[in-house]
Amino acid sequence: MTEKDIPRYQSIRVLLAYRLVDLCVPFFILAIVHFLLSSQTWHEPYTWLGGMAGLLFMVFTQLLGGYSRFVERSVAKKIEIVFKTWAFNVLLLMFIAYLNLAVLGLARSVILVWVVLTPFIILFTKVLINYKSRSTQQGRTEVLVLGDGYHFNEFELAQLKRHNIRLHPIDEYDEDVLHEKVEALSPDFLVINLDKSAEHKLVKQLTHLDLKGVQLLALHHFMENFLRKCYIPYESSELSYLERIRSYDRINFLVKRVLDVSAALSLGLITLPIMLYAALKIRRESPGPIIFSQARVARSGKELVIYKFRSMHVDAEKNGAQFAQEDDPRAYEFGAFMRKTRIDELPQLWNVLKGDLHFVGPRPERKVFTEKLEEDIPYYNERHLVSPGITGWAQVLYPYGANTEDARQKLMYDLYYIKHWSIWLEIETLIRTVLVVLGRKGL
Repeated sequence: MTEKDIPRYQSIRVLLAYRLVDLCVPFFILAIVHFLLSSQTWHEPYTWLGGMAGLLFMVFTQLLGGYSRFVERSVAKKIEIVFKTWAFNVLLLMFIAYLNLAVLGLARSVILVWVVLTPFIILFTKVLINYKSRSTQQGRTEVLVLGDGYHFNEFELAQLKRHNIRLHPIDEYDEDVLHEKVEALSPDFLVINLDKSAEHKLVKQLTHLDLKGVQLLALHHFMENFLRKCYIPYESSELSYLERIRSYDRINFLVKRVLDVSAALSLGLITLPIMLYAALKIRRESPGPIIFSQARVARSGKELVIYKFRSMHVDAEKNGAQFAQEDDPRAYEFGAFMRKTRIDELPQLWNVLKGDLHFVGPRPERKVFTEKLEEDIPYYNERHLVSPGITGWAQVLYPYGANTEDARQKLMYDLYYIKHWSIWLEIETLIRTVLVVLGRKGL
């Protein structure tokens, strides 16, 4: 089974609701904007424009696979489909309206606000429907897990529970137990999680189950599609894994660089008063340098110097280098506040403008840590295929890490980000970063 063959939607009701939203929302938003902003009476061209917009939105979404049971349920995918569809929609409507001269009688302010507002309303509505549908019985995904090669941790189980995915483990293979579980549960997926090669008897039974319509899924496929992380075993000789992780191509790097500079300049201007206040607060509360600089490992294993507001006491590492913790006792009061709100990261905007860092990417680590982690975790060096970032996929999805296992878990998210990078995943990461800073758990 390939990733495109994995059904993410168990109920078609959600997809029907998406169609209804796409058909009706453009017309209703146009009507509301016209009512609020225009003193003119409602003209026939408005009816034509709103109706055509909804109809075309459905058509383009269908062409992009937005109503398929196999389309990803991620926010990134929804952003991609909604904004691509709306862009095609607006261009086509402008062309048709120009040919019919229908646009001449419409208020420009109404059309402009409608064009900007509509995709965001549709996206928010779909995310809300997706969230609500997963809490229903019809939206539940039953997963039978065969074997105990990988032990799902509490964080992963909680994440699966939030998405209404229930795991039913079978630790040791038993032909009768497997048969009974399949008959009783009628699972949506059977995940192969073995810690050794399958015997002929098991292969035969799995083949029969596959022929009967049971969806067999390898562990690494399950984790990428439902936990959005790349599985990393502690012991592995599967060197083909390295082929699947690649750095950005030239076009993607250029797009990412434009996003970096735009985000760094915009955020720098917006947060300039906050940075000035932070500098004064640090000076008063913790004597010592305001800016903390440190060498971190960057792309290709090279080192660079990053800059942060100092959030810890000057003698924080008198006992040696340590992993950062969520409530780190080495931080003073305002320093702890800066760490929770990510204010301490703001000076790194200078690193982004210089090209040392991306705005989004794997977290830059110290060489003393990376050398140890490279010995303990397979493929750890793969995160250095790209430049690190101020925020990242691992940082917004996984809590603070304080040991090797946490570093392994974060690496799984970093590799997923590198492997699946797109501008849409970038935008989702930025949205999640804002929610984390505001104290929310995410989407």
